[in-house]
Amino acid sequence: MSSLAARQEAWNFRLMAGTNDVLNDEKARAGAALKILRTRSGKSGEAVAMDAGVHPQTYRNYEKGQRHIPPETLPRILSAMGSTPEEHANEMARLPGAIPPQERTFASGMEERGRVLQLPVGGYAFGGAARPAMYDLVEEPEVVDFADYFAAGTRVLRLGGMSMVPYAEPGGFVTYNPRRLARRGQGAVIQMKDGSYQVKRFERIDGDQLIVTELYPVERELQISMNEVEGVYAIGLRGD
Repeated sequence: MSSLAARQEAWNFRLMAGTNDVLNDEKARAGAALKILRTRSGKSGEAVAMDAGVHPQTYRNYEKGQRHIPPETLPRILSAMGSTPEEHANEMARLPGAIPPQERTFASGMEERGRVLQLPVGGYAFGGAARPAMYDLVEEPEVVDFADYFAAGTRVLRLGGMSMVPYAEPGGFVTYNPRRLARRGQGAVIQMKDGSYQVKRFERIDGDQLIVTELYPVERELQISMNEVEGVYAIGLRGD
């Protein structure tokens, strides 16, 4: 049985985030957390600003980290997007800070025996017209080893950058397999020849240019020289 491995020495690669992605400034961290929560709520910045009684441009400056959010204003803004100061603080804590090189995270393999991702199954669900929404509880929960659901060669990449928020957030992870090539319009892991990684949305290959899209702080299309690219792989699983 294969398992999710912690053999970090097997894949000693660089952190995918560049130094520009590290948020040391408190305003920038507060603004980035605000945007994450607002995006999850599905509301526009203008709608949040109106409901919170804040000028739209002022709110935009908050999200961009260009202006300090007054303590008396933050709860109103968060309430307008159905969130709380506690959730905002949690998101700020998850954002990348200044990480010493020896503490940086990197891709790891999943083929060697090591730590196993196991979760208990509390019951079985039955669907269809005959038994809609029926659940059978089990007295002794079954434990599922999720490594069984990954193909050989699957790897894990810990996320450190902001460029794909809210699709992929700092501190989370994605899985990918070098045997599965990226698909147009979907998330992809880009392995660079210098050993670094990027997570973007794959668009197309145009001649000697790889065309991708990043989402944060604004959605924009980027070009990467294929001479610098080792491979472009489809993302399998995303998680926090």
